[in-house]
Amino acid sequence: MRGRNTVLLALLFLAGLTTVYILHSGPGVFQQLNRQSGTGKEHPKTLSKADEYRLRYPDPHNDTVVLPPKEVMQKMDQGALGDLYHKYINSLQIFCRKVIRLGKLDDGGWDFCDDYRFRPRNNCLVYSYGIQFDFSFDDAIVKKYNCEVHSFDPSMRVGDHKHGKNVFFHATGLSGDNNPSRGTGWKMRTLQKQREELGHAKRPMDVLKVDVEEWEWSALPDMISSGALNDVRQFAIELHITLRIEPDGSKYLLGLSILKDLYDMGFRIFWTHRNLWCKFFPQNGAPQRTGCHEVSFVNINNV
Repeated sequence: MRGRNTVLLALLFLAGLTTVYILHSGPGVFQQLNRQSGTGKEHPKTLSKADEYRLRYPDPHNDTVVLPPKEVMQKMDQGALGDLYHKYINSLQIFCRKVIRLGKLDDGGWDFCDDYRFRPRNNCLVYSYGIQFDFSFDDAIVKKYNCEVHSFDPSMRVGDHKHGKNVFFHATGLSGDNNPSRGTGWKMRTLQKQREELGHAKRPMDVLKVDVEEWEWSALPDMISSGALNDVRQFAIELHITLRIEPDGSKYLLGLSILKDLYDMGFRIFWTHRNLWCKFFPQNGAPQRTGCHEVSFVNINNV
């Protein structure tokens, strides 16, 4: 009897030590034991360049495609930059529970996040660049949220006027400087200068919509560096990396650098749509792509 009790006490003592070891080591100890007990060698998985970037530069807010630092992208060739741009621009980075369409169902309407944390507040302010005589988005956002909307387009060749309830039209374009456009002589302004002239420099902007047919690449660097986007809550833009022909490496690098800056500022893609009017075939044999994307962002820093 005494010997049996001694063995039982010894077993209980060992069981206690094992329990303490597991609690101290955490649940990972079982994975380590499983790996040590395996008889075969694991074959390393071949990762794509996008997956390598994702592992090397993890980000908790983007579980699809992560852009590497700019200095890394500067060393990539045209093919790799193109692959990265089109994967990124077609990925979603945040979940919007209620995406609604404001304006026309086809060209002229825009996708908008109506979640409580991102929808316009009282006394909301909207800037809408690129009208081409289609005010459907501008009128719809006034009807739904009673926002103050400022619409901009110098190409319509009509003067400044009040279009309708809370919609004010300005014959002014969006650019990276405040000089008249070459050839057309259109009145152009940076976003920061336009906000100052209208008395909105310190007023938060609920929605910014931009569709300016490649002028965005001139305007966006200044919009980012000036801080004019810092208080924008939703940002909808059509990006024209090309209209017909395949972009070169420098154009892709410009687009990716701007997208990285926007991401670092807190802008997350919740909706993206390809405009097939701008389709082209890459020279490296990749499937047909489009150079125009309507992309809708929310700013997680302005919730």
